[in-house]
Amino acid sequence: MRFDISIPPLVLLVYNPETPFWDAPGSEKSPLNQDTTNCPRCDRRTPAARGDCIYCGERLPFAIIQSAPPQRNIDPGELAFNTVLQPFPARINESVVTALASALQIESSEAQALIDSGKPVPLARSQTRAEAEMITALVRTCGLRAVVIPDQEMSLEREMLRARRITPNDDRLHVHHAGGEMTLMKEEVRLLVLGELRSVRVDYTEGISARRGQSSSVLETSEFRSDETLLDVYTRSVDKSFRIKSDAFDYSGLVSPLSFRSELNFKAALKQLRADSPQAVFDDDFPKMRSLLGRAWPERSRNESRGIKRTLTFQAVAQASLMSDNRDQFDRYSRLVFLSATRAEA
Repeated sequence: MRFDISIPPLVLLVYNPETPFWDAPGSEKSPLNQDTTNCPRCDRRTPAARGDCIYCGERLPFAIIQSAPPQRNIDPGELAFNTVLQPFPARINESVVTALASALQIESSEAQALIDSGKPVPLARSQTRAEAEMITALVRTCGLRAVVIPDQEMSLEREMLRARRITPNDDRLHVHHAGGEMTLMKEEVRLLVLGELRSVRVDYTEGISARRGQSSSVLETSEFRSDETLLDVYTRSVDKSFRIKSDAFDYSGLVSPLSFRSELNFKAALKQLRADSPQAVFDDDFPKMRSLLGRAWPERSRNESRGIKRTLTFQAVAQASLMSDNRDQFDRYSRLVFLSATRAEA
C-alpha cells in the first residue's frame, strides 16, 4: 500500500530590530493615539508620558498628553517627582472640575474634593521629571495651578529629632532628646503639624498543601490596630525642628498637674506650645486629607513570614503577618506643608 504525504513548505521568520514590523516595505504605519509617540532613536512606539523610551532609554521630546498615566507603585526610598496641585484663589466652575476629572481619570466628586481642599495636594508621583512636567502641563490646561516638587527638595532623608521632654524658660524652649539638648527661642517656631499614625497588623496561619499547584487555606487570622498622635514642630530649618510622639514623651515639663490619660496630657502640652508660640501656623488637616493623599502617597504595606510550625495534630502550617501604616504618608504631608509655608515666607 502506498501513501502520498505532502509536506508543507517551511517559512522562515526573521526579526530585524532595526526595522520594526510596522515599518516593513509595503506596510502602512497606523496612526498614533493621543498618549503615545515614536522614539526619535529606535522609532518604536512608547508612552509619551514616560519621558524615556521603554525600549532603548532615549529621552523623548516633550509631548502634550490628554490624560495622566496610571499611578505606578514607586518605592518610598526611591527619589521621584511629585505633581502638586496648588490652591486656587478664584472660584472654580463646573467645567474645570470636569476637565480635571477627565485628565486624571477620576470621579468628578474626587476632583471636586481635590480642588476644595484649599491646600497643596499631590496628584501623581513620577519616576522622571519629564513625566511629572507633562502631568503638570496637563493640569494647567484645565485652568488650575500645579508645580513639580522633587522628593529631594522635601528633604525626607533628614529625620527630625525625637523630643523626649520640653522645658520652657522665659523666651526659650529647652528640647531634650536622645542625643542631648537643643535650645530654641520661642519666636523661632514657625509651624506645628498635627498627625495620627495608624498601624495595622494581621497575623494569619495557613495550611501547607502537599500537592503542588493546590492553593492553601487560611486557618486562623487575628488583627491588631494601634493609633499614635504625632506633632511636628518646625523652625526655619529641618535640622532645628523636632517631633513629639504622644506615647514616648515626658509631659512634666509642659503640663502640671499631669493626668493619668496620655491623650489629655498631649492636648494640654499642645495648648501650652501654641500659647508659647502664637506666631506659629497650626495645621491639623491631616485626618481629612488622608483620602486625597492616597492617590500619589498611599499607605505602605508589607508581608513578613513568621516561619513554619506544627499544630497539635502534627499538621505543618505557615505563619505570616501583613503590616500596614501611614508613616510615610504623614512624613510626606508634613514636609509638603513645611515647604509650602517656607516658600510663602520667601
